[in-house]
Amino acid sequence: MLAFLELMQPTLPECAAALHADGVRELRVVPVFLGAGGHLKSDLPRMVDELRLRYPDLAIAVDPPIGEQAGVIAAIASAIAR
Repeated sequence: MLAFLELMQPTLPECAAALHADGVRELRVVPVFLGAGGHLKSDLPRMVDELRLRYPDLAIAVDPPIGEQAGVIAAIASAIAR
């Protein structure tokens, strides 16, 4: 499920609520950002902390930003090298 941190819908808390209501108890957040800026250093951790308090039975894992993952970096480097 796709969620947004601001300005667009659905928000991460809305998605988490819907998934939890559907019986999901493990949530993996994959930030689609090139790097860890303000949203990932401040906004996302705060949201995740709030979700953990609201849904103590929901295990939440947060991946590194997609732009910092080795496979993505390799694909970008390959595209630039062409």
